[in-house]
Formats: sequence, structure tokens, C-alpha cells
Amino acid sequence: MATYRIHPLKVAELTAPVGILSMGGDMQSLMKAPVYIFFLEGGEKKIVMDAGISAPDAQGNVHGFPIVGGGEQGIRSALESVGTAPEEIDILVLSHLHFDHCAGTSLFRNARIFVQKKEWKTAFCPVPTARVYYEQPLFQSIEQMDLVLIEGDCPIADGVSSLFLPGHTEGLQGLAVSTAEGTAVLTGDLCYTYYNLNPSIARMTDLDGVELSLPPRPDLPFTPPAVHINLTDWYDSVWKAVSTASRRDLILPGHDPALASRVFG
Repeated sequence: MATYRIHPLKVAELTAPVGILSMGGDMQSLMKAPVYIFFLEGGEKKIVMDAGISAPDAQGNVHGFPIVGGGEQGIRSALESVGTAPEEIDILVLSHLHFDHCAGTSLFRNARIFVQKKEWKTAFCPVPTARVYYEQPLFQSIEQMDLVLIEGDCPIADGVSSLFLPGHTEGLQGLAVSTAEGTAVLTGDLCYTYYNLNPSIARMTDLDGVELSLPPRPDLPFTPPAVHINLTDWYDSVWKAVSTASRRDLILPGHDPALASRVFG
């Protein structure tokens, strides 16, 4: 079986309220968080999870969030750092179709693209409160590409499998990846940061080095993020991610600043 090294590649920086990390959190304080794509190095095929966020508008925002980077240049610069380009990617896995995870999909024109069938359907008709996160022009054209709609856990490549992890969205998927250190799990936005996995964390540091206070919740096994569609599914999915990973430190959240510039496996 192939083993991989996982590169979290920052394509943009997004400023958001700290409270988005957890239900009932501090919505007054701000943090600078990364938008990642994840490059898997080591197999016969070049694999990427997620496709970034749009470049900011004239006011410097995307969906009301201040953004630095993003767009085509953000993706190209990130992949250049690991010696490749979007056109060279063989497989693109989209964890879900929110605006900060699929904006650059058209750049991966030679890739086979994997999306959960449930995510594809609900992205075109989400529940009303979720409409704001789905920007249909970003993903409508994917069906003209090499799109594969899958259902549930499926093999993607040698040593890489999708994990159906609903909760943040109805059709979110992560990846189980074979590494030299064991099975790693990429959670996508099931978990934004390690705080969602470990509620005893009381402080974290954002991309600007600002130390942020978090409310410890030792009474909870995991802390749900502010954005979710179904809490029962969310808790089930986090337990699934934990049981799939060889160790908890091989679970990689979707936006944690601590992943920046690191390589896993």
C-alpha cells in the first residue's frame, strides 16, 4: 500500500470572529485563520483535497470576510511550493461545496473530481440557513468536468479512502490516508481546529501570532463549531474520525493555524 506525506497548503488568510470556532463563542474578538488545500505526496497519483476560496472583491472581502490571498494565484503559489500545478493533479476530492472549499475547482482541469452525492444534491437545494455558504456558480460547472459522485466511504486511490462525515453539511466527506506513522484523517470542516476535538484547550494562536482565549468545555467530548447542519450527525462523525485515525494527533482539522508550514506522515 502506498504511504503519503500530507502537506496542508495555505491558499488564503481569512479574518473571522473567534466565536465561529464553537457554539455560543465570542463573536466580538477576531482571529486570522488559514484557508487550506491539502496535497498528498507519495502515491502514483497526485491528490489534492479542496480547491480554495475566491480572490477578494474591491473591499477586500469574500462573503463579508476580509481575505488576503485566495483566487487562482493563491492555489498556484501553494502548489508551486510542493513542485506542482493544478493542471498536474490527478485527483481532486472536495470535502464539501461551501464557498471557501471549491472556488478554484476549474483550475484542476485534468483531475477526476470526487464529491459525495448527498453534498451535490443538497448544495443545489440547501436548508434556508445554509444557503449563504453555497455559491452555485462556483460548482455548477463541475458537472462538465470529470465528476464522480460517490456515496459513503469509498476508495479513492491506493492508500486513500473517502470518509462520509456529515454534520457540518449533509454530505461532507474527509479522507483516511495511509502514512508512515499510521492512518491520518483529514476532517475538512467537520472540525475547524483542534479545539473542536479537544474542548479542554483554553488558548490558541492565530496566523498573526495573536493568542486567543477559548472557553474550556471539559464536560463535552468534542466542541461543535458554530456552523453545522445536524449535531447528532456531527458527534457521530467525530467519533468515526477518531476511531479511523491511528492516533488523535494524526487528525487534521480544516482551518487550524497550527497546521501551517507543517508536513504530516
